[in-house]
Amino acid sequence: EVQHWSVFTTISELFVLVPALLGLKGNLAMTLASRLSTEAHRGITSPWKVVAGYLALDQAQALIIGILAAGIAIITGLANGTSLANILVLTATGVLTASLVSIVLGGLMCAIVLISSHYNCNPDNIATPIAASLGDSITLAILSVSGQCLFIIPDTNTQIAICTTIITFFLALITPLLYYSWNNRYARPAVLQGWGPVLLAMLISSGVGVIMSKVAERFPTLLAFLPIINGIGGNLAAIQASRLSTHFNLTGQTDFGDFKTSVFLLLLVYPGHAVFLGAKQLLYPTHLTAAFYIAFFATATAQVMILLGMAYLLVMVSPHIRNLDPDLYSIPLLTAMGDFLGTSLLSLSVVVLDLSGLYTED
Repeated sequence: EVQHWSVFTTISELFVLVPALLGLKGNLAMTLASRLSTEAHRGITSPWKVVAGYLALDQAQALIIGILAAGIAIITGLANGTSLANILVLTATGVLTASLVSIVLGGLMCAIVLISSHYNCNPDNIATPIAASLGDSITLAILSVSGQCLFIIPDTNTQIAICTTIITFFLALITPLLYYSWNNRYARPAVLQGWGPVLLAMLISSGVGVIMSKVAERFPTLLAFLPIINGIGGNLAAIQASRLSTHFNLTGQTDFGDFKTSVFLLLLVYPGHAVFLGAKQLLYPTHLTAAFYIAFFATATAQVMILLGMAYLLVMVSPHIRNLDPDLYSIPLLTAMGDFLGTSLLSLSVVVLDLSGLYTED
C-alpha cells in the first residue's frame, strides 16, 4: 500500500533503501538477540553493562548502514536527475529510520532476553522469532512515515534545513557510540568482528533494492509478494542459525542432531506463506493465475532449503576462519541472502511465466 504514497512515487530511489533497512532486522536486531541469548546461556553477571554496550554498538552500526544504504540510493538518484531536496530527504529518511529501528527493536530484544533469563526460558526460542516477526513491519512503518513526513514539508528551504540537521545530528553520534562500545568489555569483540558481515549484508540488500526498483516498473503487483517470501525465508533460517550458534559457543561443536528442527522449519514454509498470502488477499485483493502461486511456493521452498543449508555451513566454517564468532556472521548473511534469493528467484519465475503467457496483473 505504501508504494503508492507520494514520497515513493516521486522519489523512486526509496525502493533501493527498503531491502537494506529491512535488513536491519537481520543485520542488527536478530544478531543482537542471538548474541544476548548466548550471553544469557553463559550466565550474565552484569546485565546492564551487557545491554548498554551492545545497544550502543547496535545504534552505531545502524547509523552507518543507513548512511551507506542512502549513498547507494543517491547514486541511483543522481543518475535519474533527482533534485537536491529529494536527495536530502532520501538520506535523512535512511538515517532516521535506521536509528529508530535500532532503538525500538534493540530495546525490545534486550528486554525479552533479560526477562527470559529471569524465568529460566530459552531466549533463542523467543527473542529471535519475535525480532523476525516484528522487524519488517516496524521498519517499513518507520521508513514510510518518516519519509512521507519529510517529503510533504511545503517550503523547500525548510525541508533542506530540517533534513540537513537530522543527518548532521546522527553523524555526530557515531563516534561517541563506537568509543563507548570499544570500552565495554562485552561489546568489544563485536566491535572488532561485527563489521564485515553487516556491511556485506547491506551491499547484498542494496543490490536487491536495485532489482526491486526494476520490478516495480514492470510488475508492480509483484512488490506486495516480495516482503512475504523474503521475510519468512530469512526468518526461518535465522531462527535455526541462532540455535546452532548458541550451541556452538557453549560446546564448540555444530549440533547436527538439530536436523529435525530444520525439517520442521522447512515444513513451516507452507502454512506460514498460506496465512500471509490469505491475509494479503483479504486486505488487498489481487487476481493472479494459479501458475503464479505454484511458482511462488516452489520458489519459497527452494529458498528456505538453500538458506537452512547455509545456516549449517556458516556456523561450521566461520569459527575456522580467523576464529570468527558465528553469532556475528551467520544471521546477517542469511537474512541478506534470503532477500536476494527470494527477490531474484521469484522475479525470474514471473518473467518466465510472463513470456509463457501465464502471468497477468490487474
